[in-house]
Amino acid sequence: MYILPDVNILVAAHRLDHPAHQATMAALDDEGHRGFALCPHLWNGFIRLVTHPSIFTPPTPLAVALDTVREWRQRPTTRILADTPASWDLFEKLCRLHRAQGNAVYDLHLAALAISHRCVLVSSDQGFARIDGLRWKTPDVLL
Repeated sequence: MYILPDVNILVAAHRLDHPAHQATMAALDDEGHRGFALCPHLWNGFIRLVTHPSIFTPPTPLAVALDTVREWRQRPTTRILADTPASWDLFEKLCRLHRAQGNAVYDLHLAALAISHRCVLVSSDQGFARIDGLRWKTPDVLL
């Protein structure tokens, strides 16, 4: 079973100064080597956050962030997820059902991809628990 890590998991695993770095890195290294999924908005969000000087001092240099994403993408077990007609239909249904706005739209897209591609979504965001049909875990459950 592939895991689909949320951006908060990727950031925590990458940033040595993140309070959850050790546990998140251990979870990704263990589960992630058995099956790791990514999608374009995950790596876009990751790069946007870790290089942002208002979020991290010092921010991750752009070259390091890009190299990190390249390494994740090139792992032999990495699976790159793309939208399909089924994932879009599910995304639209979830948005309407949850009356999504703002950041919730992003989360529902990630949930739709995870459900459609039969992945377990790994996130520290407890809001994913409300989505029916989503297999969701926090990183500590993976350890």
